Amino acid sequence: MYRQFVSFEELVSDFRSRENTALRYADEEDNIHNISYPDLAEMIEAEAARVRAECSTVEVIYAEHTVQSVASIFAHVIAGCDVIMADPMMPEEFTDKAARACEDARIAREGRRDERGRLILRKTEGELLFFTSGTTSRSKIVRLTPESLCTSAWSGQSMLACSEHDLLLSILPLSHVFGFVCALLWGLAYGATIALGRGVRHIIDDARFFGPTIISAVPSIVSAMLKYDMLNPELKTVLIGAAPCQPEIAEHLRSRGVNVYFGYGLTETSSGIAITQDLDEPEALYPCPGADIRVEPDGEVTVATPCMMEGYIGAIPMFVGDRFFTGDIGFFDEKGRLHLVGRKKDVLLMHDGTKVFCPEYEEDLANATGFTDLGIIMKDGHAVLVAGKGGDKETLKLAVAEYNKNLPRSQQIYDVIISDHELPRTATSKLKRYELQEQFN
Repeated sequence: MYRQFVSFEELVSDFRSRENTALRYADEEDNIHNISYPDLAEMIEAEAARVRAECSTVEVIYAEHTVQSVASIFAHVIAGCDVIMADPMMPEEFTDKAARACEDARIAREGRRDERGRLILRKTEGELLFFTSGTTSRSKIVRLTPESLCTSAWSGQSMLACSEHDLLLSILPLSHVFGFVCALLWGLAYGATIALGRGVRHIIDDARFFGPTIISAVPSIVSAMLKYDMLNPELKTVLIGAAPCQPEIAEHLRSRGVNVYFGYGLTETSSGIAITQDLDEPEALYPCPGADIRVEPDGEVTVATPCMMEGYIGAIPMFVGDRFFTGDIGFFDEKGRLHLVGRKKDVLLMHDGTKVFCPEYEEDLANATGFTDLGIIMKDGHAVLVAGKGGDKETLKLAVAEYNKNLPRSQQIYDVIISDHELPRTATSKLKRYELQEQFN
């Protein structure tokens, strides 16, 4: 039975009893360096002492693939500081948003006072605060505890084990919960060596460079690695998550002797709640330990799990009782395996795991152009704007080009289509998105 850690402090304390390498990284000349588990523990504990002395309550940390960033994240949480996990690759607008979120989080922390108005000091560890999606203003800030994150790593280990003999490649953004748990925390909790990726320029060839035995990645990265033949011969296991995966990707990996696992989870559930067990059917998912997954009468997947978030900052969670409504549509087969078939609401899930909130795009572009008969759909893996009859294509293209400037590439609008008719809508003027999608797919 694998040990289930309940805090980062307990986990880091355990580092001192280990003898192998915790982190492997390359310098600017591509020389490889190693940090042992005891040395990493010493770094974290020294940084935690400094943070405690400064009495910090909430901090934005850019979650980079560096030893310093990893140590800083763990140290701040152990010191009782809430950490907003920011992505260094996001536009400047996101930096401003992170700063505002930091202030909101600080106000929330400092608003916790006793009956005499005295600040209630936290005696436990801080929380990690993750954004649910890219840079959209409607993304939410999810509060996750070290216990829920460690429990998620334990439940994943119970379904797919790593060990001190494994080298886990970490190339996913650590500011996303899938990257933090499945490409860092999971390996650190159970003794693997984490190879910290060399950055975006090397995201495709880092497997050849480091020679990992395990890779956690989104489908688009795995597809590119296969296309350019960048997978290393030592590779035994690939864990794919955060977005739908084409069957041919799994088939290609299996033909190379690589075990393929699909994982399903959400930021709100501290990452994975279901994972492959039957390697010949990776899309059929078994619930992780403690994850009570149900499919409601309308097909929506709901879950209750010990890995559940503490809540959002400034937003109301999608709970009914203790069940979280995921917005995903799925079904259970005769073996009790979960199959996912799509999204219930107006969200496009892109191939790299980021999300496009369609109504927000439509509202913003309507305000920019004065033309309101607009709809966002998915076409050939990209977000596309469809305008009803009477829309001016050149005006809309100019507005889209300006709008795209503040969006990550995967979330940008790639084309503008003008319909011969008004867009299909309900009696209350709500867009029939599924009908529109079928019309232009």
